Amino acid sequence: MTSLKNPVYADVPRIRRLLAESGLDAVVSTWPENTAYLSGFYHPDLWLTWERLHIVVWPADGEPVYVVPAPRAENWTGGQSDTWAPEETTPHIKDIRGYTGEGDDMVDVAAGALREVGARRIGIEARATPFKITEGLRARIPRLRLEDAWPLLNEMRKVKTPAELEVLTRVNQLTARRLEDGLRGIRPGDTEVSVATGITDALLRDGAQELSHSILGGGCRAGQWHPWPGTSTFEEGTLVRADWGVRIDGYTSDIARTAVVGKASREQRTRFDRISAVHAEIVEAARPGVVARELVEAARKGYERMGEEFRWSIVGHGIGLVLHEEPQLTVEYEEPLSEGMTLEIELGWVDPVRGFHIEDFVHIGPERTVNLTNPGGPHALIEVPA
Repeated sequence: MTSLKNPVYADVPRIRRLLAESGLDAVVSTWPENTAYLSGFYHPDLWLTWERLHIVVWPADGEPVYVVPAPRAENWTGGQSDTWAPEETTPHIKDIRGYTGEGDDMVDVAAGALREVGARRIGIEARATPFKITEGLRARIPRLRLEDAWPLLNEMRKVKTPAELEVLTRVNQLTARRLEDGLRGIRPGDTEVSVATGITDALLRDGAQELSHSILGGGCRAGQWHPWPGTSTFEEGTLVRADWGVRIDGYTSDIARTAVVGKASREQRTRFDRISAVHAEIVEAARPGVVARELVEAARKGYERMGEEFRWSIVGHGIGLVLHEEPQLTVEYEEPLSEGMTLEIELGWVDPVRGFHIEDFVHIGPERTVNLTNPGGPHALIEVPA
């Protein structure tokens, strides 16, 4: 077995440029999505073993350092290579430093990398960096100044490279196909869990590596915020709302579809068609320079024009290594959309007894936005033969 390198998904020159412009001496990243982007290495361990962090130390003037558990460092660098089989992916960072145990050694190694470049003004992820790291660095580096680098790291990831667009398109198109197939296969008497199991099995068989989320509910459960698949059974006439995500190389999908078991009622089909028409309008409107809140207002007006109440809090969000990354398409987001962003455009309608949901993966080009999971225009409600 040989070790293979991941594709270099990140825009390394962009990372270096934005960090140099920030005025920070270095960034220290511990949050899985950011360390995956900065290092080029993604593995479920980034989430599963928080007591054994993977830490990127990236100086503004110098080469990045990747601080990881010693067994992984030794595996990558050739030390004690007979302990574990070679891993299938390796980081693009060359300076790999291992630490032992689950205590302070990880902080010692990270602090050492910062001291080597004389870093004093350090960017951290204020939402996610563990207290152990922040206070440990303060104790080891005199006159240390910590600042929030969360906006900087979001900016680094915001515009996608061709390699990122390829893997995101692949994982979202796969999810759309298998989710739609699974919903079309529902029969009266099936449980939510059995349908969810079939969808997940098909996704993993076709190349998905991890399940990100599985939201599935019928009837009144479709009106819940994020219903997990339960033991409820589907009956003829049941409206089904599903929202699915899986990961490939850490990059995630987020696709939502709505189905009805049997023939849809006039009310079900009419409401869905109205939502779908507005959804297509928002995809068309999401162009470079448009501000997110303008899309929310356009959706609200579209619902009103169609005779529907706007019962939805968001019209979409960025997606990449993060499920909901910048930009958030809400009334609070003031920054304009940019060419090269990838988004999930989503609209729906819920009340206490039913729920409708449409979500598609789109890419913002220089002149227009392309719907890569439903290029043919407005959706049709999925009607399942009873």
